[in-house]
Amino acid sequence: MRLSPRLMFPFALLAASVTWIFTIERLPPLEPLVEEVVEPLPPPQPALPVIYDFPVTLSLCPKLYVANAPPTDTGLHIIGYTAMITINGVTLARAPVEDGCVSSGFGARNGQVHSGVDLYNRDPVAIYAAADGTIREAQYRDDFGNMMVIDHGNGVFTRYAHMASFSGFKAGDTVLAGQIIGVMGNTAGYLVPRHLHYEILTGEWGEQAGSFALAPTDPLAIPPID
Repeated sequence: MRLSPRLMFPFALLAASVTWIFTIERLPPLEPLVEEVVEPLPPPQPALPVIYDFPVTLSLCPKLYVANAPPTDTGLHIIGYTAMITINGVTLARAPVEDGCVSSGFGARNGQVHSGVDLYNRDPVAIYAAADGTIREAQYRDDFGNMMVIDHGNGVFTRYAHMASFSGFKAGDTVLAGQIIGVMGNTAGYLVPRHLHYEILTGEWGEQAGSFALAPTDPLAIPPID
């Protein structure tokens, strides 16, 4: 007597279940779980300072009388200007500002010696470190307002005066060429327009006089880098 497929289905299902059970029993045992080792994340690194390029051209301020003005073309662009110069083996910027024009040159002015170059902008633009170095002074003076002096080594220093701020820097901090060190301002014990008074200084730091024992050099008169 032949069984119908409907009657045979339960028996086939039972046989398949038994076969599946025996197959599971023959499977190799599972390996024990191993605790995953998670490598700790590296400590966060301080953000690198943003480095900016120095202006490749520089002009006299239009509609202003500029004392000790260097030679210019008909567009008031300073002839022979280069962004960088080298003195005592140190490469420096001639005009370490985001943007500006020369409002006063280096030399005799109003019966005194103007020991730097004045770079003017009506807006509070950024001031850059002229070269790598260490800040020797960051203080307020009635004559120079907020003033910073950077030591670049080899007896070369730069001074930045009338700054609106120091951008959190203090004496002893290191800076990189093109790093923002402050903002152009008009700080002083007397009324001055917004500008940066910028000096390049050479010599030995004075035990008593500090940066005022150094000799100023005209940034616009130093020959360009060969």
